[in-house]
Amino acid sequence: MFEERLVELLRERKVSEELIEKVVDSGYIIRSFGGFGAAPWEVVSDSMYGNKGQSSCFDIDKFVEYILGNYNFPELPPFVEYTVKNHKEIEDILSEPRRQHYISEGRMSFRGQTSQYTFQRKIPNPVRSDKNGKEISIFPGVFRQISDFYSFKTEHKEERSLKHLLHELEPNNPDIYLDSSFAYDIMRVEQHYATQTSGLDISFDIETAIFFATYKFQFNSEGRAYHSKIKKGDHKGVIYGFCFRDPPVMKTEFLIKKFDLFKTYKPERILRQNCGLPLFSEYDRNIAITDLDFIIHLDKNFDYEGERTPDYMFPNVEEDTFYGKLLELKDKHPKLLKNIVEYENSRVLDDNEI
Repeated sequence: MFEERLVELLRERKVSEELIEKVVDSGYIIRSFGGFGAAPWEVVSDSMYGNKGQSSCFDIDKFVEYILGNYNFPELPPFVEYTVKNHKEIEDILSEPRRQHYISEGRMSFRGQTSQYTFQRKIPNPVRSDKNGKEISIFPGVFRQISDFYSFKTEHKEERSLKHLLHELEPNNPDIYLDSSFAYDIMRVEQHYATQTSGLDISFDIETAIFFATYKFQFNSEGRAYHSKIKKGDHKGVIYGFCFRDPPVMKTEFLIKKFDLFKTYKPERILRQNCGLPLFSEYDRNIAITDLDFIIHLDKNFDYEGERTPDYMFPNVEEDTFYGKLLELKDKHPKLLKNIVEYENSRVLDDNEI
């Protein structure tokens, strides 16, 4: 419906079918505002950024001129960006009174990555793209693509493999399938142990963000995963600081401190990473960009050992009994649980293996 209306309006303005196809493939739609007796107001909206005004709502005629190369929309204010060489400089950034207020209120969250990622569309966002047509990517995992041009025609489907094994993951609750209808636990454990979802991994702990910005995820020759510290001189890491406003993402609501479903086997990994998991739809998949408070780039010579270690962040089966149960179930259901990663430290050695 939203796409069809945009196609209709573009055809009325004599836009070529080839260009219309590029616009639709890039995720633009029509949104209507008003009603209740008032004349509806229609704008071109970008499904990357939901209905965030400056990023997503464009006058139709100006948008047509933009895709024809005859008009440039006013630029948005640039992101607040820093480059840091050590932990003290990160502390200084967070000590700014406004940010301290956000942190004390539980409104500030973080995400660390070993590098910053971008994507490109056939029709870039008029105000979010750089001079090369690239846009910063902070997608939930399920919406990521590896093609040259990001396409909204690509179908994204979440795999909820763990929902088929609830009785084994929580054997002491005979009503587990009934109770699961009212819990977020399945989404949370799927994201952190199995497959990517429409939830965006964030943390309310800066040390967790620093860990993920300074440790690479890798596989050894036996196919087991591990995290290795990036060497001084090779850092390309980035830390995003968010203050989500509409809707808000508050620590009091989003910090995962307990589990409604999984009590017999506790998902310890999630608790140690101080996680939150806000969800995004196909019509606002990259909207986290619009609530960035800052971007911290790690200098290539960033120097800090960090409080978090791989063994702590990804505990073995003895410390994380939920993970232990998953590996046991993977042996029984290898096809269903093919995405469960086994880490080098995952299994505890017995006396005969030492």
